[in-house]
Amino acid sequence: MRLIITIGDCNGVGLEVLIKAIEKFFNQEATYDLKFDIAGNRQTIKDYCDLVDLQVQFEGKGLWVANTFCEILDCPTYSKIEFGKSTHDSGKLAIEALDKALDMILGNHYDAMVTLPISKYSMYNAGWMFTGHTEYLSYRCNIPNPLMILLSDKIRVALATIHVPFKVVPELINQKHLVEMVESLNKSLTNDFKIVNPKIGVLSLNPHAGENATIGTEEAEIITPALQKCLQNGIYLEGPFASDGFFGFGLYKQFDGILAMYHDQGLIPLKLLSEGSGVNFTAGLPIVRTSPDHGTAYEIAGKNIADPESTLQAIIVAVKIFENRKHHKQNQ
Repeated sequence: MRLIITIGDCNGVGLEVLIKAIEKFFNQEATYDLKFDIAGNRQTIKDYCDLVDLQVQFEGKGLWVANTFCEILDCPTYSKIEFGKSTHDSGKLAIEALDKALDMILGNHYDAMVTLPISKYSMYNAGWMFTGHTEYLSYRCNIPNPLMILLSDKIRVALATIHVPFKVVPELINQKHLVEMVESLNKSLTNDFKIVNPKIGVLSLNPHAGENATIGTEEAEIITPALQKCLQNGIYLEGPFASDGFFGFGLYKQFDGILAMYHDQGLIPLKLLSEGSGVNFTAGLPIVRTSPDHGTAYEIAGKNIADPESTLQAIIVAVKIFENRKHHKQNQ
């Protein structure tokens, strides 16, 4: 299996946690036959590894990490390493690396991709026009409604809305969209995670699930009718649940997947429960893409103290989803 990894923001912790994660992967997951390649600028990567004192050896078109050779798919922009800073060149390099990796995986040269954390501000300064990886992947793959799923070994949370201001969330919550999101989540749980007859929990938009329409009418007028339609279509689900009690009293443990209405509603409990091992997976795409669930961590960049667990899990999840999809396709 071949995995392509994007450099992300070279002034953050991305490359540090990647090198550490590859080392841990071959210590813990020795049974996997996995080839890692990196999309980025070779000199930038070398400068980074030297500055952080990462134990790698550069040779030819790539570098050796933990007795495995990782080819570098060289991107034209060299970005000087300035730990903790947002720069034009780091944003430009991140864009180039993402484009190169997508070109390669869409051309069937790789089986899955892992994207390292980006600085959207740096990328905006370099001309990027998207609010996140998910939206750009949607554009490049021509899939209008991909599903962001954040997961750990304890929980899987999908988002009905992603990177939008909170004030516009209610405008985006409609029956058609919710039905599509539930169907996408159900399909991913079945095909990507090999769960037979998955059980889905759906969260409310308003406090106390609207309190019988006295604290908002979205539950009665939009969410519940959408869930009833999904039930009629054979999807096993329950809700809408008030999110505080749902997570606070452990109801999430009863479900294979959870659909949250907005970003922080789902990601705060996910990150608390995952304890640094969470993974971001984009479902509904023709490619397999995962990423660690943290950002650039500028405040600790260059100090060689970043925890690679989330990146390691992103690699492992990408491998498992690729294998699950292949198994599903063979058994259709």
